[in-house]
Amino acid sequence: MIIRPHYMKMLKTYRDVPLVKILAGVRRCGKSTILEMLRDDLRSSGIPEDHIIFERYTSEYIDEDMTDRGMHDAIMEKMTDGDRYYILLDEVQEIDG
Repeated sequence: MIIRPHYMKMLKTYRDVPLVKILAGVRRCGKSTILEMLRDDLRSSGIPEDHIIFERYTSEYIDEDMTDRGMHDAIMEKMTDGDRYYILLDEVQEIDG
């Protein structure tokens, strides 16, 4: 994995700001890798594993009938308390709705 310190620094700056962050770029530019790096950084900074929700929505990882409602319900099931959760969604545009 190629570490991308510039992008990680930017993400850390806004990590606990309650806004949605979107990584956009051309195909195969490293967006998924940056999400994995962010997940690893959250883990190493002491965020409990069950408070990091990392979902990859590519055809090999999801049911082809997955909808936006199903995605929402699956994420909400994992949020079992009122603490902060970090939700990292890869290829979310593949979900219908």
